[in-house]
Amino acid sequence: MTDLELPDVIAVLDAPLPGLRIDTPAAQGVIYLNGAHVAEWAPAGERPVLWMSEASMFEPGQAIRGGVPIVWPWFSNGRAGDKSPAHGFARLSQWNLRYAQVSDSGVATLTFGLEGSEIPADAAPGLPSDYSLVLQVLMGQALMLQLVVTAGADDLTFEEGLHTYFAVGDINQVRVEGLEGATYHDRLTDQLSTQDGPVAFTAETDRIYESEGSTRIVDDAWQRTILVEKAGSRQTVVWNPWRAKSAAMPDYGDDEWTQMVCVEAVNCRGQTVVLPAGQRHVMSQTISLV
Repeated sequence: MTDLELPDVIAVLDAPLPGLRIDTPAAQGVIYLNGAHVAEWAPAGERPVLWMSEASMFEPGQAIRGGVPIVWPWFSNGRAGDKSPAHGFARLSQWNLRYAQVSDSGVATLTFGLEGSEIPADAAPGLPSDYSLVLQVLMGQALMLQLVVTAGADDLTFEEGLHTYFAVGDINQVRVEGLEGATYHDRLTDQLSTQDGPVAFTAETDRIYESEGSTRIVDDAWQRTILVEKAGSRQTVVWNPWRAKSAAMPDYGDDEWTQMVCVEAVNCRGQTVVLPAGQRHVMSQTISLV
C-alpha cells in the first residue's frame, strides 16, 4: 500500500478497504485510501465523533456512507445538474499516502495526494489534467482536515466540500448553533430563507447556509457539544435524510437517521471557486469536543 515507514501506532488495513488504523494516546481513527476517507475518529476516552452507516458499501470506487467524504470537483450533480457521479470523483478515487508521522503528544499527521493526471478524461469533463489535490489530516484530541487544491497551467473552476457525518445520541435532541441570521437555500423547497435561532430537526433537512463562521452541534442526549471551526469555506451545509429518504437509500440503515447529522464546510453554487493558473486554494475544518 505504501513504501513509507509507518510509526508503530499506525497500522495498515487490508479490509474492508486498504487504509490505516491510528491508535495513539490522544485518539483512535481509521482512514481509507479510497477517497482519502476519514471514516472514524474518537479522542481518547470519548464516544466516536464521526458516524458511519452499518450498511455502507466498502467497495473500491464506491462512495462510503459516513465519516468525511471529500466533495470535489462538483457538489451534488453540479451547478447545472448534469454531473455524475454525485459529489464528484475525488471520494471514489484511490489517493496516495505521502506522509505519516506521530508527535510525542500522540497527534498523527498524515498527508494524501491525488493528481489530475490519474483521473480518466471522461470522468472529469471540462477539467485540465495538471491540477493536484492534497488532504492533510491531523488526528489527536481535535481532528483537522485541510484540502489543498493547486491549479496547473490553466484556471481551475470547482465546487468542494468536507461532507462530515457526526454521530449524535438522538437527532430529535440536537441543535446546531452559529447559523442564526444566516441566509440559506432550502434544497427541498428551492426557497431562500433566513435562519431564526438554532437549527432544530423535525423533518428531512437539506440546506446550504451562507456562512463562514464556526458552528456548534449541541447534543442533549449524549450531553456533549461538538465545535466545528473552518477556514476557506463560505458556506455550511446541514443535512439529515429523516425516515423516508433513509429507507430509500441502499447504503443507509432504515432507522439510522436518528443517530447522525451532517454539518459540512463547502464552497458551491454561488461560491464556486475560480482558481487562477498556478495558484493554490485551501479549505480546512477543525473538529473538537468542548
